[in-house]
Amino acid sequence: MRTFIIAVLLLGLSNITFAENQAENIVEVEAKGSYLMGNGDSKLVARQLAIFEAKKNALELAWRYISNKTHITLYETKKDELYGLAASDLHIKILKENWEPFGKTLRCFIEIRAKIQTSDFFKAEMLSQKLREKDKKESLFKEMEPAISKEIDPGKDIAKAYRFLRKREWRMAVIYLDHLEKKYPNWGNIYMAKAIALYALNAQSEMKKALEMACDLGNHQACDDLKNLKMGHNLDLTP
Repeated sequence: MRTFIIAVLLLGLSNITFAENQAENIVEVEAKGSYLMGNGDSKLVARQLAIFEAKKNALELAWRYISNKTHITLYETKKDELYGLAASDLHIKILKENWEPFGKTLRCFIEIRAKIQTSDFFKAEMLSQKLREKDKKESLFKEMEPAISKEIDPGKDIAKAYRFLRKREWRMAVIYLDHLEKKYPNWGNIYMAKAIALYALNAQSEMKKALEMACDLGNHQACDDLKNLKMGHNLDLTP
């Protein structure tokens, strides 16, 4: 079996190597994720969020190579939702786990290995379709007061937020994300998703606050957006 080994630096957080099985379209990935604990966080939540970040990094890298070989398109509007769902069900081996002091708190570092194949993304798409049908059956009351599962599953939790965004249900997305904050109070991805919805609602000042919070919590996309989106409807977005 012929294999390739490639080293990549992703977002300054993950050193990733992978070996691709040329016959079976399987990409073996090693990826890192981290999470800085904040007020209200438990070690269980911090660990699961670090694992989720590592899984998402692995899926993003694997998809770049799988998509080029198979010519399958992962539409931009569905990408974040499908990464979340695929990460939720992805089987991994944890290679390293470290908890390091950071000021008065702790940062969790996780390194994983996973074998990723095209079917992982197809399964995520099928699950997305099922969940969309389930969403349709939810009453307006349930949408206004969404039930948040007690299970710590960041992938599925954030995927639902991106389904709201994709359906352009901006207010529902904000309501859902407000509730999700109680479960993951210091997760930058929540505030990044909320910024997208707030922009669509023309809530520019609130959008800037959400981006600033996401950036402070380590979301690199939010930091980039604050630098690049200088003006919006006469609002200065300069940090």
